[in-house]
This record gives sequence, C-alpha cells and structure tokens, in this order.
Amino acid sequence: MNFLNLGIIFAIIFLISSFFYLINQPLLISYIISGTFVSNFFNLSESDISFLNSFADLGIIFLFFVVGLQLDFNLLKEISKKAVLIGLSQEVLTILAGVILIILLGYPFKQALLISTALSFSSTAIVLKILSDKKELETLYGRLIIGFMIVQDIFALFVFFLLDLIEPNFIKFNEIIISFLSLFLFFFLLFIANKIIKKFEEKIESNLEYLFVFSLSYLMGVISLGNLLNIGNEISSLSAGLSLANLAFSKEIVSRFKPLRDFFILLFFVKLGLNFPVFQIDFNFLYHLLILSFFVIFINPLIVMFIMWFFKFPLKVNFVVSLSSGQISEFSFVMADIAKDKKFFNENLIHLISGIGFATIFVSSYLLYFHETIFNKIKRFLRFFEVKEREEKEEIFSYQILLLGADRIGGIILRNLKDYKDKILIIDYNPEIVKKLKNENFNVIYGDVSEVDFLEELNLKNTKIVISTIPDLNVNLLLLDFLKSKNKEIIFISVASREKEKLELENKGSDFVFIPYHLGGEAISKKIRELI
Repeated sequence: MNFLNLGIIFAIIFLISSFFYLINQPLLISYIISGTFVSNFFNLSESDISFLNSFADLGIIFLFFVVGLQLDFNLLKEISKKAVLIGLSQEVLTILAGVILIILLGYPFKQALLISTALSFSSTAIVLKILSDKKELETLYGRLIIGFMIVQDIFALFVFFLLDLIEPNFIKFNEIIISFLSLFLFFFLLFIANKIIKKFEEKIESNLEYLFVFSLSYLMGVISLGNLLNIGNEISSLSAGLSLANLAFSKEIVSRFKPLRDFFILLFFVKLGLNFPVFQIDFNFLYHLLILSFFVIFINPLIVMFIMWFFKFPLKVNFVVSLSSGQISEFSFVMADIAKDKKFFNENLIHLISGIGFATIFVSSYLLYFHETIFNKIKRFLRFFEVKEREEKEEIFSYQILLLGADRIGGIILRNLKDYKDKILIIDYNPEIVKKLKNENFNVIYGDVSEVDFLEELNLKNTKIVISTIPDLNVNLLLLDFLKSKNKEIIFISVASREKEKLELENKGSDFVFIPYHLGGEAISKKIRELI
C-alpha cells in the first residue's frame, strides 16, 4: 500500500474521531464516516483496498478472540433465566416483525430474513461503555442488559455458523451434517489443547512477552485448524478465546490483545465506510434507510418493552433495558460482510446497513445517556407497562429498620442482621428477590423507591434507620430529602460509588455514607493488623 495514502487515511480518521470525541459521540461512527469521506473524495487503488480488507479481516479475528476470552463459563452461569428468555424472545419477535416490514419494502424473502436478523443485534460494546460511564453496571437494569446482550452475542455467533453452511440458491444438508461432525472434532481437539496448556500454565505466564507470542500463535493455529475443517474464521477465533478463558492468564491476554483489536477493528469500520457512496444516494435508498432506522430505534425497544412487561419488571427497569436495544451491533456489520461474500447481499445493501448503523448508534447513544430525563418526561404515557405487584393498596406497617435493596450489599447486610428480622422491612424492585425473601419469611414488599408516589405510601411512624444499597446518587439524594422532610430524627445510611458522591451525600445531611471497596480495604487492613 502507498504509505502516503495510509497517512492521509489516518489523518482523516484522527480529525473526524477528534470531533466525535469532543461532542461525546461513539468513535465507531467516526471510523465509518472516515471511510466514507476517503472513498468519496480520494482515489484508492485496488492494492490499497486489498490492504485495508486484509487488516479488516484481522480486526474481526481479534474482536472474536477477545470476546471468547471474556465469555468465561462462570459469567454465563450468572445470567438469569429471565435475561436469557428476554434475549431469545427479542431475537425471534424482532426478526419476524422485521421480515414482514422488509418484504413490504419490496425485498425478496431471503434478503428480508438476513437483513432483519442483522438488525436484531444490539451493540454490546456501545451500551456497556455508556452504562460504565454512568456507573450503572451494578444496577438491576445494568445486570439485565449484560445478560440480554450476551444472549444476543451467542445467538449472532450461531447465525454466523449457519450462514457459513448456506449458499444463495440451496442449503447443503449433507455438508451441514459433515460440518457438525467437523465442529464436534474441532471442539474436542480444543478441549484436549486446554488440558495440555493447563499443565504448562505457570511456565507460560512467567514471561509476558512469551505469553503474547504463545497466544498469537495459538490463535492463528486454531484458525488454520478451522480452515482445514471448513469452519469460519469467526467461529474459530471465538473458540480459541473460549478455550483459554478458564486459564489464570486469560485477563493478561485480553489486556495484550485489546490494542491490537482496537487498531484492526478500526480499519474494519473504515472499510465499511468505503462502501458508502454519498453522491449516489437516491430517494428510494433514503426512504428505506429512514424506515429501517425507525424500526431499530423505536419498534425494537417497544418489542422488548412488551417482553419485559410480560415478565413483570418495574417500569423504569423495563424502559432502560428496552432503550439499550435501539441500535445495531458491530456483529450486524460483520454479518452483512459475510452475506456479501456469500453473494446474498449486493453493494447497495452493505451501504444500507452502514447507514442504519450510523443513524441508530448516533440517536440511541443520546437516548441512553439521558434516559433518566427522558423517562421522567414520558413516564405518564407508559402507564400501560407499569407492573402492579400489589393488586389492592394494602397497609404497610411501620418497622424500625428499612432496607432498600437486598441483592448484593443488601444481602450481606441482611445476613448479618438476622437477629433483627422482625424489625426490618425490605423494599426491592427485583421480582425474583422479592419472591425469594417472601419464601424465607422476611418482611418484604415490591416497590421502586425512586418514585415519590411510592414513598408517600410508606409508614415511617416507628422507623429509626433507613439503609439504602442503591448505587444511584440521584435516588439517594431524593430519599434523603424525602425522609428528612418527614422525620429529621431518622438515621439515613447510604452507599456511594466514589468519593465525590460520598461528600455530596454527607453535605446534604446523610448520617453515614459508605463506599463498598473502601470498607473491603479497611476490613483487610484490620485483619493484617490483628495478624501482626
């Protein structure tokens, strides 16, 4: 490749991504726009495009390898059954609705099915980045979204496997049987490899430079084995990661490969942008782009809302989880690329998927970043989705201690206050936790303490202590203000995620604020002093 052209491409990527960074938008979109800008304003030779395609393929390989390394089986065990059902139900219903809509737009059934499937995947990377920025990964909706997204990712990988076995005009049933046998052999060999590597685990991780060389060689070896058995690079690289995920050095491999992944996957999205001819857009293309983007941003979340309502999740949790599905995924682009190689998609469909990705990721990022404000503005229009656990407005007796949230930290507190069981009222908005605690004969009610109407129903006559384990500063400030306005003598204890939040709660009048990892450090220090 001409290095002058490469320098120009990266200069353009730098300028456009800098602008996106300054306006707090996902950088992924800036890479697609960079590719579009380059393809429409610069002439690239065939060797330049071939070079970018090769690097883009490496980006996909490293992306799947890192995903596999992080998808350890312990994490999969933690996914709740409801998150699995939500993910699978969403995929089925979205694909069905999408197929109907896309056929009405004039596409043949096979293309409609593939387009609809590609549009059913949501971006795990973008959603988790936003939740991480907002410190919401530990909330109920944060954990549901993680489970929901992992289910989607696994479903996407299954689709890629099937896509490898299908040709445009027929399904190779005999090859499907052979491929499943090959896949069984492939996984068996990786299982054996895992057992062998475990015996040399300490030796391999003793030198970090050698660990990197070993990991890269292992990845390429597994991909070569996959090619021999006619298994696609995506499945091979993911399986390579999974086969190392349970080893002690897997996190070190992830940290070493992330820069490689980020560099090469950047070029994959630039490659997608290269296929987007701005000056060839006609009315029909724009019409389809707007309709399908509307479907992803609004109809797909609406489908998830109905599923969440069916499973009786509270309105706010329902709303945020649903919003997380309002954009397409990196896997959508990968699937479009595979479909193009298989001759299912032409260039126009690749352009269409790229355009939908730009529109949906751009809009949904705003919706997720400001979900609290949006929810407060429109919640009165969403009352249909509100779940009423108490059919009749029953009397809530007054208890000396209120525990708000009984999952992780709340569960630990509860175990240590068993002697005061009859004096504690627990409030949680996770239906599973409420059911579990009721079976254990705890005083527990279902409710969302971020709702003022619910707080007004509480009987605080005999309440002396309120403990909030909710990791949300705004909710804790609301609780603090409400409780102190009712009774200034109530002792309010709350959790905070960082020092700045702790100081703000203390300044507003909270009696005791704790940061979980600080308490852990203090307990360890105390134990060490005892041992010394």
